[in-house]
Formats: sequence, structure tokens, C-alpha cells
Amino acid sequence: MLDTIEILEAIGRDASLRHASKAKLADVLSNAHASEALASAVKYGDASHLAREFGTAANFVPQAIQTFFAPG
Repeated sequence: MLDTIEILEAIGRDASLRHASKAKLADVLSNAHASEALASAVKYGDASHLAREFGTAANFVPQAIQTFFAPG
């Protein structure tokens, strides 16, 4: 069984997979015994499924305003 990073790398290298339909990718992932998270990400078009697998949390960027004060 390939791990998720290796499968994503293989998809990125192969133009026929990079632009494949969801159904084609689902078949490829099934044959590669991909993780449930990767299969769900492709099926639903939602990368948040991969975040669970990789153990990452959502990054929330605080809103910050830069203000430039010109000397008066």
C-alpha cells in the first residue's frame, strides 16, 4: 500500500491522472489501496478530509491592518 503523499505525488506527475475525472481517480485510488481520507477527498472534492489524516488544524489568519502615518 502506497502512502497518501506518494499517491498524490504520482497523480501530480501523470498528466492523465492530474486532469482525470473523479470516477477515473476513484478507480486508481481503489487499485492503489488509498486511504479512506484520500478517497473521500477525491469523491467529495474537499481537501479537509486529508487534514484529518495528516493531523493538521485549520489555519486562521488574523485580520491585520497596516497603517502608514506620514509625518505631518
